[in-house]
Amino acid sequence: MAVRHPVDEVLQGELLDLLRAVQASTPVITTIADGRPNWIVGVDERGVRVETEASREKGTGDQLVAAWMLQVAWDHLRTHGSLQNRYLVATSGLSVKRSSAVCALLARLPGVTVASTRPIELRYQSIA
Repeated sequence: MAVRHPVDEVLQGELLDLLRAVQASTPVITTIADGRPNWIVGVDERGVRVETEASREKGTGDQLVAAWMLQVAWDHLRTHGSLQNRYLVATSGLSVKRSSAVCALLARLPGVTVASTRPIELRYQSIA
């Protein structure tokens, strides 16, 4: 059974602050598997607005990486110490469909390292 997520969930506290810091220091992030650029257009309580090369070429503008997607991935990574992209996208897992952007963003957070690019796996070690 797929995990159900509240679409109205908002970013708060630590994760919101960390993502705002990423935007301030690194407004262009690259996808982990293939290094494609993603431009962080904005970060607020609803999530992170990201523009890709494809959206720039098509003129469709930025898209929202919803707060719930980021929060569920961050919570899993911190709780379990690792997160694989396969589990992130699986309907029997976290069922996050903006996984490339989510992984690229989380990889920039303190304590997060990229353990593998194919398959994508992130690891977390507290820096407290």
